[in-house]
Amino acid sequence: MRSRVPKVLHPVGGLSLLEHSLRAAEAATSGRPILVVSELDGSVRARLQARAELVVQAEPKGTAAAVAEARAALAGEVVVLVLPGDMPLLSAASLTRLIEALDASEAGAAVLTAAVTEARGYGRIVRSGDGRLTKIVEDADEPWDGAPAEVNLGAYAFSLPQLWEALAKLTADNTQGELYLSWLPQMVAGGAVTVEATDPDEAIQVNDRVQLAQAEAALRRRTLRRLMLAGVTVTDPSATWVDCDVEVGADTVIAPGTVIRGKSRIGSDCVIGPFAELEDVEIGNGCRIGRSHLSGCKLADGVDVGPFNRVRPDSEMGPKTHLGTFTEVVRSRVGEGSQIPHLSYVGDAEVGRDVNYGAGSITANWDGQMKHRTVIADGARLGSGTILVAPVEVGEGAYTGAGSIITNDVPQGSLAVARARQRNILGWVARRRAKATNATEDAS
Repeated sequence: MRSRVPKVLHPVGGLSLLEHSLRAAEAATSGRPILVVSELDGSVRARLQARAELVVQAEPKGTAAAVAEARAALAGEVVVLVLPGDMPLLSAASLTRLIEALDASEAGAAVLTAAVTEARGYGRIVRSGDGRLTKIVEDADEPWDGAPAEVNLGAYAFSLPQLWEALAKLTADNTQGELYLSWLPQMVAGGAVTVEATDPDEAIQVNDRVQLAQAEAALRRRTLRRLMLAGVTVTDPSATWVDCDVEVGADTVIAPGTVIRGKSRIGSDCVIGPFAELEDVEIGNGCRIGRSHLSGCKLADGVDVGPFNRVRPDSEMGPKTHLGTFTEVVRSRVGEGSQIPHLSYVGDAEVGRDVNYGAGSITANWDGQMKHRTVIADGARLGSGTILVAPVEVGEGAYTGAGSIITNDVPQGSLAVARARQRNILGWVARRRAKATNATEDAS
């Protein structure tokens, strides 16, 4: 990967490669996953120690040696499902079929396979004349010519007594000098059965950034298909990016160029985009969101957000509120029916119901050392260009004059005007120009 980040922690579809494997394992089995990690993978251990039972492999000697390290953790088990941590599209459906195939046979192992057009980098399946698996040939030992082939996906179900017996006989007599897990299916008592993956995309493995992008594209297709089959309109799936944990209600339309990340939840009958960017948001029903960036915020039903706005974490927009354009809202709550048309900043504020927040108005919430809150009560009207110097309160139904700098509380039903009286100086422009001309002549 040419990265400081361990390969299995690289994200795809909003989750790490390894998290995809763990979820698939959990969905197909009833046990808590056992994760075999290298001694060097401190960041993997720190991030996932609460997620799985960790087994540390002191010296990497191959995939079979990694499984052997988990023997104590597998005490009392009869069957084990073994997965790689770099194939994020393996599905719970395929893994369940793999376990069922082992249970239904007298074999000691079951191997997940797929037919691929490019077999380089995979272990290739070799079969006997009657179709039985006879061996798996690793590409490192016998490089492939690039022709299509049936390959091993690195996912296995083993009967544990047969696995431990075969492991005791395994050698590292290969090009890499490693103990190959892929050699065990041909060695276990009873041989191995094979199961073809449900979806060809499950064969995508990640060893570099190119393959990471391929996995991302495949997961995106899978996610968008799930949403569309659930009643969501995705106008152009090729130009829409949605993470796999995102949920969207029926009859919502997602326009091109939209990016929805994290654990975002979007209601029904919404219109999102084009070119909206949402991350970890909760969106109610019937909302419209234009080309804006929303992160970690909540929108109630019927909220309208125009283009070029930013709503930041810990902000809440009440029902039927409106953001026009070029407005930022951060750590604030905006009450039902309030309007913030354009060119405004709402920071650390409580905005009541039915408030009109005049164009160009801001809350001056930072005094250079601390943040302070502003309260704008129900029905208040801020004139354009109002600056509210926090901490300050504007009472219910109160007004502020355009261009006012409000430093004191405004009582209920009052009009606050805080600006210098305009003074017109007649003839000032001509005198200034004459002075400038004389100065230029003197200099020459």
